[in-house]
This record gives sequence, structure tokens and C-alpha cells, in this order.
Amino acid sequence: MSSYMHLHSFMYEVGEGVGEFLLAEEKAAFQPLNLPEIVRKSFGKGGIVELVHAVILKRQIRSYIRRYMTDDGLAYVYPPFGQETSFAEDYFEGDLYDFLSSVLVLLDAEIKVRRGRLLRL
Repeated sequence: MSSYMHLHSFMYEVGEGVGEFLLAEEKAAFQPLNLPEIVRKSFGKGGIVELVHAVILKRQIRSYIRRYMTDDGLAYVYPPFGQETSFAEDYFEGDLYDFLSSVLVLLDAEIKVRRGRLLRL
């Protein structure tokens, strides 16, 4: 699992952001985050450590896509998906590949913004 630790952690953050782990009655009062909000939130305060984590996450997503893409689409393979995490398809448009591709685009945009802020300090 260590080769996809950041991706595994991020998927957990996605689950928390959309309320996947809440009980039915808790979900009724929960306002789920959209994907850009989840990516932004994963950066925290956006310091150098968070920037490094984002770069590592990008690398792990790309590696996962390269390694597990099949003719039928992107496979849910352990690691990083040791438990059922296809919930992303329930909350966001498309399949796992579309979801992770969207995350890559959002990470690129956030990294660009955060890198600029850090360089101005």
C-alpha cells in the first residue's frame, strides 16, 4: 500500500467530503463538497509540505492509471483501493478514470496557484 499511500488518503478525504461514511440520518443534514472544494481542502493551508504532498499525489494517480488501465477501463485494484471506493462514481460524473483525470486537472491548477504564492513569500 505504501506506493499509493497519498492516493489512498485522498480517496478517504473524498469519502469524508461527500459524506460516504455517515449514517443515513446524518447524511440527510450533510452538505457534500464538490470535487474542487475537496481538492482545495486537501491542501490545507497550502504550505510547502502540502505542495509536496500534492505533487506526490499527482505522481501516484498517474502511476495508478498507467499501471491499471485495461481495455474495459481503469481497474479498481488493491492498492490503493483495499475497500470499496467506487463511491466516487456515485457522486461525480464518469468512471474512476474520469474521476482521477478530473482530480489531476484540479491538482495542477491548485499547485500552480499555491506555488506562485509560496514563491512570492
